[in-house]
Amino acid sequence: MVSWGSLPQQVASARLWCWHGTKLSYDRAYPLISVLSELHTNALRHTASGGPCGRVRMEMEGRRGMFWLAVTDDGVLPGAAPTVPEPGTGFGLRLVDRLATGWGWFGVPGHPITVWAVVDPRGGVSPVPAGEPAGTARLEVPAQRAAG
Repeated sequence: MVSWGSLPQQVASARLWCWHGTKLSYDRAYPLISVLSELHTNALRHTASGGPCGRVRMEMEGRRGMFWLAVTDDGVLPGAAPTVPEPGTGFGLRLVDRLATGWGWFGVPGHPITVWAVVDPRGGVSPVPAGEPAGTARLEVPAQRAAG
């Protein structure tokens, strides 16, 4: 897990972290980098992560050519009503929805929320493990880890 501060300029550093972590060419890693960038930016814009002393925590794992990533924010902005991530009129989560094989969130509204996504940088071609029928390939989403 890595942690970034509240400065918007740190999104660029997170993109580099993501790209280098994939060990893929930039054009192959681009969908994953875009998803991570949107989730990071949303955390800075819509949660306490963008405030003074805010932070955004990230994880990324690769399996069978696919990548699972998670972005955890600092919870609701002081004085704001709790919200949950959902595609709306904005561009960010609609882009995530188009680029990710799947995405979702866990946590309690008003408290830190983790938004996760599974991205296949190969363009949606899912591998089928040996011995499984076609169409059953999947990337298991790692269980929620205890905060610490």
